[in-house]
Amino acid sequence: MTLALRSFVVLLCALVSMGAAARSVSPGGTTGYANLAQLVARHPLAGVLAGYDRELAALRSTQSAPGLDDLSGRTAAAVAAVGRDVSSAQARAQGLAARSAAADLATENAALATILRLRGAAVQPGPYDSELQRETSASFTAFQNATSQRTARALGEREQQLRERELSLAFDLARRDGSQRLSLRLRLDELHPTPVQRAKLEAELHAIEAREASLLGAMRRENASQLGAYRDQLEREGVAANAQMGEQLRSKAEANLAIHRSALAAASRAADALPPLQAQLALFRSTYHANADARAIANGLGAASGSLATRFAQLAQTDRRSRAATQAQIARLQAERRALYEAIVAQIRAAAARVAGERGLHGIALAAARPAGSADLTSAVGTQLRSALR
Repeated sequence: MTLALRSFVVLLCALVSMGAAARSVSPGGTTGYANLAQLVARHPLAGVLAGYDRELAALRSTQSAPGLDDLSGRTAAAVAAVGRDVSSAQARAQGLAARSAAADLATENAALATILRLRGAAVQPGPYDSELQRETSASFTAFQNATSQRTARALGEREQQLRERELSLAFDLARRDGSQRLSLRLRLDELHPTPVQRAKLEAELHAIEAREASLLGAMRRENASQLGAYRDQLEREGVAANAQMGEQLRSKAEANLAIHRSALAAASRAADALPPLQAQLALFRSTYHANADARAIANGLGAASGSLATRFAQLAQTDRRSRAATQAQIARLQAERRALYEAIVAQIRAAAARVAGERGLHGIALAAARPAGSADLTSAVGTQLRSALR
């Protein structure tokens, strides 16, 4: 429910409550009966009550979403788990540094022997070609999906903007004509005009409603035209963007394939120009610092653990603020719904009192169960209520 529509409902509730309080009847004896639940369900503002209920249900569901019900506790557990994992990883890094030189040398010799066996082996370009084609196709598909989603979001935002314009116009018209409409309804309901006067008053009221409906209809048609033009523009831009991206991906794939084939050819020619493996091994051993590398890894893991703990704490604080804001919004919506419901009940009570007075009854009971010996006036009260709200 937008802010403009909610403000309009609150204003209408206040006006209805004032009118209902002025026409309430204190029953001296209950001889009539009307089903309050049915009358509330048939009231023109029952849909607004249902809208409040949907908003409240949606907000409450966010408070008990699976996996988010105790985010602070979960973040604390995650921090502890990360700390344990980091400690274990640091211990493993130190253990790796403590391995014997003979074991490291054996691993290095095995790796170099493998390189020696593979040197000069023919490398087939076929698998690379297929993989490059699959990656290019996947990238293009992902871009198309992103373009479609971006178009849908932009169209949804524009549609929401146009809908808010319509609601704003409806609110402005209701605020502009509200006093005149209320005056006409009061004169129709309270002053007992003659048939000629009643026809004139009803004609004025219908003219106001027709004028508002005409303005709203014109805006809706204009908005529909703008939305259609905007949709066509987005679709054209999406098609052009997809075509441009497809061409870029194809060009890059062809360039990468040419580079790969050129590298394969150069590698086959430069096999004899490679340095001796023994010289490479000596260079590797001269730059091998296992203990220092292990300490650097352990320090890096500790710093990462601290950073993660800080980010988890920030997440928990954000969750607490979000829950407080959600609870405040729920309380506000509950208060607004309660005020609207009370205004509806007051209006129903006033209409029921009028029906009871017209039929010479001492009073009328608004309840779910019908009292023994009472006359059911639910339908008559509903008719009276709809007549009063025209």
